Amino acid sequence: MTAGKSVKAFWIFMVFLGFILLLLGFFTGDLMMWGVALIIGLLVRYCAYDLLFKKYDQKVAEVRQKYAKRKECEKK
Repeated sequence: MTAGKSVKAFWIFMVFLGFILLLLGFFTGDLMMWGVALIIGLLVRYCAYDLLFKKYDQKVAEVRQKYAKRKECEKK
C-alpha cells in the first residue's frame, strides 16, 4: 500500500471505530465511550475531511447547480 492509501485506510478505520464506540456507549449507557466517539468524530472532521469527503461534496454541489439551473429555466 502506498502512503496515501494507508492514511486513508487509517481515517476510515477511525470513522468505524467512532461509530462502534457510539453504538456501544448508547447500549451500555457509558458516557465515556460517547465522549471518545465525539472526539474521534471531530478529529476526522477537521483532519481528514479533504481526504475522505471532499470529492463527494463536490459531486453533490455539481448536482445541485444543475438542478438549480433546470429549475430556473422552468420558471422562465
